[in-house]
Amino acid sequence: MDSQVFHNQRSANERLWQAVIDSAIAEWVRGPMQYKRKAEYFLFQDEDDFPLVCRSAGLNPESFRETLWMIRARTASGLNTNVA
Repeated sequence: MDSQVFHNQRSANERLWQAVIDSAIAEWVRGPMQYKRKAEYFLFQDEDDFPLVCRSAGLNPESFRETLWMIRARTASGLNTNVA
């Protein structure tokens, strides 16, 4: 029973930190400029909190950030091709 309680607690903590990451991504994508800049710094440059938050969410910070860079590059190239 104790291992089940520990597992449920760990899962709840991971979901909480995943929500923090979801919020940062939402602010980066569609937030007001002030929040967008802060979120972008956190997601792409922060070397202290970002790895800690990712690990707490059960994610590999390096792999996750690499995925974010790919999304960012695709988004930027899509914007460049749509410019007349």
